[in-house]
Amino acid sequence: MRSFLRATASVALLSTVLLIPSTPAPAAASSATRLPANPGFESGLTSWTADSGAATATTTTVHSGSGALQITDASTTTGVSVRGSALAVVPGERLTAGIWVKQAVAGAGGFLYLEFRRADGSRTTPVLSRAAASSTAWQQLTVTGDAPDDAVTANVLAYSSLAGSGTTYWDDATVSALPAPLRKVPNAGFEEQRDTAYPTQWATDKTGVSLVRDASAFEGDTAVRITDNSTTDAVSVLSKAVPVAVGETITASAWANPLSGEGATLYLEFRDAGGDRLGATTAGPGSAGSGWQRVSVTATAPASTTTLTVRLYSLLGSEGTTTWDDVRLRSSADTSYAPALAAGQPVLFAGDQRIESYTGVTHQVFAGTKANTTGIVLGKGTAAYTANPRCSCTVLPGGTGEPKWKLWFSGSPQDGLNAGYATSEDGLTFQHVAIVTGAPSLGGVVANPAWTSGSGVPRYFGLAKRTTTSGNQYYWVQSADGIAWTEVPDSTPLAGFDVANVTYDPIAGLFVAQIKKHLSIPLGPRTTWVSTSTNFVRWSTPRPSFATDGLDDELITGAGRHGQTPWSEVYGMPAIRYGDQYLGTPWIFDITYSPNRDDGDNGPDKGRGHLELATSQDLVNWSRPSRGDLVTPGAAGSWDYGFQLGGTTLTTVTTAAGERETRFYYGSFAGEHSCSAANVTAGDCTYAAGNSNVGMVSWPADRFASFHGAGTVTTRPLTPAGSTLTVNYAPGAGGDNLKVEVLDTNGTVIPGYGAAAVTPITTDAKAPGVQVTWGANTTLPSGRIRLRFTQTGGDLFAFTVN
Repeated sequence: MRSFLRATASVALLSTVLLIPSTPAPAAASSATRLPANPGFESGLTSWTADSGAATATTTTVHSGSGALQITDASTTTGVSVRGSALAVVPGERLTAGIWVKQAVAGAGGFLYLEFRRADGSRTTPVLSRAAASSTAWQQLTVTGDAPDDAVTANVLAYSSLAGSGTTYWDDATVSALPAPLRKVPNAGFEEQRDTAYPTQWATDKTGVSLVRDASAFEGDTAVRITDNSTTDAVSVLSKAVPVAVGETITASAWANPLSGEGATLYLEFRDAGGDRLGATTAGPGSAGSGWQRVSVTATAPASTTTLTVRLYSLLGSEGTTTWDDVRLRSSADTSYAPALAAGQPVLFAGDQRIESYTGVTHQVFAGTKANTTGIVLGKGTAAYTANPRCSCTVLPGGTGEPKWKLWFSGSPQDGLNAGYATSEDGLTFQHVAIVTGAPSLGGVVANPAWTSGSGVPRYFGLAKRTTTSGNQYYWVQSADGIAWTEVPDSTPLAGFDVANVTYDPIAGLFVAQIKKHLSIPLGPRTTWVSTSTNFVRWSTPRPSFATDGLDDELITGAGRHGQTPWSEVYGMPAIRYGDQYLGTPWIFDITYSPNRDDGDNGPDKGRGHLELATSQDLVNWSRPSRGDLVTPGAAGSWDYGFQLGGTTLTTVTTAAGERETRFYYGSFAGEHSCSAANVTAGDCTYAAGNSNVGMVSWPADRFASFHGAGTVTTRPLTPAGSTLTVNYAPGAGGDNLKVEVLDTNGTVIPGYGAAAVTPITTDAKAPGVQVTWGANTTLPSGRIRLRFTQTGGDLFAFTVN
């Protein structure tokens, strides 16, 4: 297992300056202003931390306002660094940091750094910098970078270099951000561990292509290197096809480090439905030895375009070696941050899409409370078919005169994988009613919103799998009773593999399918792709949605088998609408042994699976600031110890005590994936698969995750449709309280809505929450606002504006 605490050198030891040419984005998406604390040093060094050396506040040399930072560096062997407070980020978000610097003596030296950090505070790569020119005039430094997959915060850093000495003045720090893009290249950072020698999900003839690691990479642990030793042959690495629309303007970028020779080129290629290339636009990095630099190219998709590809290429007539990393796409279809907040939709503190910054508190995920330890019953043992039920599973309410709850579930491989249907009056114990016909292996069921009794339209829609000569397909099915299913007329199947989940978003009016997709042989890693529909007949072209990252690999406990280093992939993930966000429950598959790993094939991989929590606003970019288990595994050998699979619904009920409770149904089997008794004997795994069931866990409504401890949380701008603010907060054992202030978009407290006016929340405020008031002000001010939550302890789960 790689260490979770990645080794990070002190800023004072950094000596390499990264070259960052400006990269214009085709911005239909506009940059949002972020709010670093005390950016102009008007409050001295409040919210800034000096790591070493002499850093003081000054009022005599300022760029604007009344304050600035003065760094006095008296040594040519150590640097002085002053770090700003952290801003919350979402993976893929593009940040541009700026600061004004003035040198007391020309050449004294100064650098602006943009740092990204993990949840544990350790610094993740890349660390981006910009050097000041030799001048005594005020000059603005700016640096742009994309938040890595494992980053949760970012901060700016003012730095006086190792070799330099002298006095520099700093003022007016700024940060702006473009939201994470809607178009993503699979395995864009070359981190996927399915193949340790070559980049998975990229096409290459392998000659001249290799993976390099650690210090040779720009971001994360791995990069791809192209070595061209021929003036008559080219070396190429080609990405998977990414869906794109005609007329869409795309900027493709990658970080390149030209080590020798020439000819390294970035290609942006547009392709038609048959895969034929319609045109290409190219750009290359600087000369060999010029260091890491962002290379970018922009073009507009011509007529007949359906997809794009990115190619990293060494030209036919050239020789040379270049390392490439961190391929990104920005599109004119990208959306800006949307401050609009619908009335009555809870904002969960499970992801950071709505968070500007937080200090003192930590993210925490809460595992659900199990209904029991043996799984829900399903008439187990009454028929061989029901011996091993599992998910994908869906629970929906019944209608008038029907059982209160209906459950659809899957069978196990030894039972033929046929789907089953069961009912319950309490949602805790289900009785098996029937074997589903016409749709084996249902991947979720949704209620048709257009159905009414006697309407004649199908009551239920579902997603089913079938195997064809060209591979697996997912096809769309409908049913009047949930038992007998037929194919939806005029619908077109989607290519997939062995897991798909469908849900319905009543707010957007969208059906959402998350499909495990492999696009070539060797199959490559497991990832999910998303497709949506408004009518369950016509579906959008699937696009990449969710994949695991290097942090998932590092969090695996225990060693791999037969000398292999374990790694993680995602086995499946429904996307469930819940209030202001989608909740994903990724089925994280920790692979401890793969007999076909050297072939890049994900055949009978061995390992356990567990469920986590992720949030998204767009079904493509997911925030996971905490990676705790959503369901606590049972004891070794029990039915929910080995491999957990999540359901497609979150069901909120009112308990006998009058409290709102949210239930999540999941499946599992006792042993490891594809682990047989013979595999146990061979040492491939420890627990054989089998003994599966379906279970249920629950939470008080909205309490999946929290900000825990004492500190503050500030939101990004919000434009609520309602005016009454309620919070879901649980104080700790020591008499904790929560205060909420209302700020304008610049972060200034709106008069009458500050800490002195607010009534503190001191009691357990479960959903629907406790209303926040500020003396005579019982409603929020109109217009765009921010909220700042300050808690002395306990857990802040969510807020809602009604």
